[in-house]
Amino acid sequence: MRTLVLAVLILGLGLGTLGQQVTITFWHAMGRAHGPFLERLVQKFMEENPDVRVDLVYQGGYGALQQKLVAAVAAGNPPTLAQQYENWTVTWLDALVDLDLFLSEEVLADIHPAFLQYFEGRLVTVPFNKSVIVLVYRPDLVPQPPRTWAEFLAVVEAFGKDEGARRYATGFRPPNPEMFLTLLRQAGGDLLSEDWKEVRLNDAAGLEAAEFAAKLARYALVQGAYINMAMAEGVDIALWLDSSAGWPYNVDAARQRGVPIAVAPVPCHRTCQSMIQGTNLAIFSMNQTLAQIRAAARLIEFLLRPDNVLYWAENTGYLPVTWSAINSPHWQARAATDPIAKAATEQLLAGAFQQLLHPRYMDMRNLLITYWELLLTGELGPKEFVDALAAEIAALIAE
Repeated sequence: MRTLVLAVLILGLGLGTLGQQVTITFWHAMGRAHGPFLERLVQKFMEENPDVRVDLVYQGGYGALQQKLVAAVAAGNPPTLAQQYENWTVTWLDALVDLDLFLSEEVLADIHPAFLQYFEGRLVTVPFNKSVIVLVYRPDLVPQPPRTWAEFLAVVEAFGKDEGARRYATGFRPPNPEMFLTLLRQAGGDLLSEDWKEVRLNDAAGLEAAEFAAKLARYALVQGAYINMAMAEGVDIALWLDSSAGWPYNVDAARQRGVPIAVAPVPCHRTCQSMIQGTNLAIFSMNQTLAQIRAAARLIEFLLRPDNVLYWAENTGYLPVTWSAINSPHWQARAATDPIAKAATEQLLAGAFQQLLHPRYMDMRNLLITYWELLLTGELGPKEFVDALAAEIAALIAE
């Protein structure tokens, strides 16, 4: 089958012009805090590979990137390479290259298994900018970070909420339902059964997670913007769950306020699991020559090279995605002293889980965003939340 697929690629896509520079297009969503480091990596790649030109195109945030990819795939003219979330990938699997045909076994074996996923048995993406949910806190307001749900709730209740003084124990951003999914996993629950035939969300574990979130929400700032933005504007928030990739933004906001900031693994319950976030890299076969596909695969291997994985992780707050980088003396030394490297690595090793690869997960996540906000604002109680959301998801998977 692999030989057949490769033969089809060669015959259908053409070999490109030997000896000439190949141009590939790379669409991404890395903004002001992360974009410059991606630009430097791509420039370094082109210096080492003068036969390849990379047109690196910033498409705005993730929402804008998704919309443009949807339109490009529909038009039959996607970029050669693009960042993409798993729930986007499942909608255009047929337009993607099987990466194990083009990436070396050595490179693939080096990827940490927590980040490696197969789509209907196919390896069509590899991890790039991967983060994990961690606990961010103000050490002047919370001297010691909580380690368990019980400790988390005790800290939140003791700190309280004073809207007039703009002081909140914690904060939530409803467009990020991954926080709830982390609590759900820590309670021992999941959205669906392993065979995807039944909704598990409204079982005892799901209700426990919803009840815990509702208790925290009583003392929380709930807003659509990122929590660091409120902190920069003078709001005091004691501690909150956040992506490790948000660390540079949290540091900038704390610096603007002149307040200290710290980070730790998420408080545990039945498990210590935390949801992995961030995007993968995929190569499109549609409207690409074999030379372009091979060049894009070379760029992926370059980005997964230990020195470049470390450079990316050290400067962005994202995690190293390969064993060689995680276990390197350089990263181990950094994780011993750098707070975000330490917390994110500890969290990864304590337990991390990936996005559900169900073909309707994008729709499920949109429902999660809507109902998560209703729970956080108190418009739905925990039992109403899990029952209503479970019914909606059950209808989706029954279609």
